[in-house]
Amino acid sequence: MRTALACLILAAALPAAAAPVGTPAGIGARPEVFQRALREHVLHTLDGKSLTLASLRGEVVVVNFWASWCPPCRKELPALAALNDRLAGHGRVIAVSIDRDLRNVERFAKANHLSMTVAHDGPDGLARQLDLKSVPLTLVLGRDGEVALTAMGTSDLGRVEDTARRLVAQPLAAEPPSSTRTTMEGTNP
Repeated sequence: MRTALACLILAAALPAAAAPVGTPAGIGARPEVFQRALREHVLHTLDGKSLTLASLRGEVVVVNFWASWCPPCRKELPALAALNDRLAGHGRVIAVSIDRDLRNVERFAKANHLSMTVAHDGPDGLARQLDLKSVPLTLVLGRDGEVALTAMGTSDLGRVEDTARRLVAQPLAAEPPSSTRTTMEGTNP
């Protein structure tokens, strides 16, 4: 009960915590910190792999920050796993846990048969770098790695799916010639 109350209090405080200009709502990091952290932070998945969101460029990616102690998070994860199944081959959902204890994440993922990539990042990982204001928080990233939607709480799951489906349906942009192509870091190769 206290945990649910803490989630509600955090969510109620969000409007007062304005995001820096150029940063999505619910995230307190400066834009340059936000972009760098999204590109470079290494996530460790429950199946023993490591990945960065930059390595998924070219895919539509739904990134959900959650915790096993957060009732709204527990409620929405099965729906996000179902979305992952519907996006298969065109996009994916990555659930990033901010739990301290890996065993809690493993137990929850197993008990709920989560059919998506689940990463354990702890409270001091990407969530801290982004200065997340609450969980659950979901980002929908386009194939270019840019944030197309930020959703706080569980009420925006319809918008999350609509945005992901719209991005998946968009044709892939043609690559510019290598002499004019810009890398994620903003320099020519």
